[in-house]
Amino acid sequence: MEFDRLEQAWRSEANSPDAQAQAYLMEQLMQMLKTRRRGEMLLALIPTAAMTFFTGVAGQAVLDGRIDLAREWGGLAMLGVCWAVIATVLIASVLAKRPPHDGSPMRQTLEALLAANHRARVGFRIFLISMPVFIVPTLIGVFQLEAVGKATERNITQMLLMFGVALVASVGWNALRFFRVLKPEQRRLEALLAEYEG
Repeated sequence: MEFDRLEQAWRSEANSPDAQAQAYLMEQLMQMLKTRRRGEMLLALIPTAAMTFFTGVAGQAVLDGRIDLAREWGGLAMLGVCWAVIATVLIASVLAKRPPHDGSPMRQTLEALLAANHRARVGFRIFLISMPVFIVPTLIGVFQLEAVGKATERNITQMLLMFGVALVASVGWNALRFFRVLKPEQRRLEALLAEYEG
């Protein structure tokens, strides 16, 4: 069930559902919540899998002696910052305030949807805070490659361009999702919860 349809049905003047209709709406809400949780897990697994792969490649390069840690530590610092951000998002998700388990199933579901929205907004804020911290080791790592002769000036320019485009695209996508999806959804869920409690 789409959120717009749910909201329209919820606020309809003719909304005096019998037990069967309430059960149907509850089932639709639960399905929406399950779909959201699967999406959140997938969004968390994609960067974690990518970071695991890159960490494995870097670890193998260190073991093979292709990376001189004394002169090329910037790339490993960048990996460390990325892992720290992933860990922070996961810890914030685990420590996030869970909705109370008292009250009606409808109230519990609305609170769970609001809590999921809150976790996603916290994740965006962590992402923004991490950007300046991430940029420094990235630049250090790129210029260290040039210093040890593993990259030419042209390679450096291409890497910086690629990192810049990826950074702008990532910030843009996350900001668009925050302001066009998460914030409006937060307001709508809070209004529905207030109406339900009222």
